[in-house]
Amino acid sequence: MAERMLLVATDGSPASVAAVDAALDLAGPMQARVRFVHASSPAAEELFDRYPQDGPTPEQITAADPVLAAAASRAAEKGVACEVELIAAEHSANLAATIAGIASGIGASIIVTGSRGRGAVAGAVLGSVSHNLIKEASIPVLVVHGHDS
Repeated sequence: MAERMLLVATDGSPASVAAVDAALDLAGPMQARVRFVHASSPAAEELFDRYPQDGPTPEQITAADPVLAAAASRAAEKGVACEVELIAAEHSANLAATIAGIASGIGASIIVTGSRGRGAVAGAVLGSVSHNLIKEASIPVLVVHGHDS
């Protein structure tokens, strides 16, 4: 049987931290691995400029990205195996398509993401990664609201 994989899109917001926790709560009983993905163009560009041949190691990524470091730390505390991925997409539609593509590429069972709860008007103007992910993904998407939402 193939190993199960969950993909978690995280940005460090309270809703995103709630999504990390929800995914880890799902992953434990499923004996699944979790892939944490964070979009940070400046950090990604810096790391990939510094390590152009093979790209940065997971340790180098978590040392440079506190969002992924925090998610990986939470996974370790719960005994869930994880991977980290830093990407350079930023606009919500492009980011959603990129995340959906990563999920498909790794054979993820589900995508877990947070929602900041901006509302319909702000979401339409500013874009909503969670809404765009629901449209783009070919697998289930669990949208988690944080305590501040």
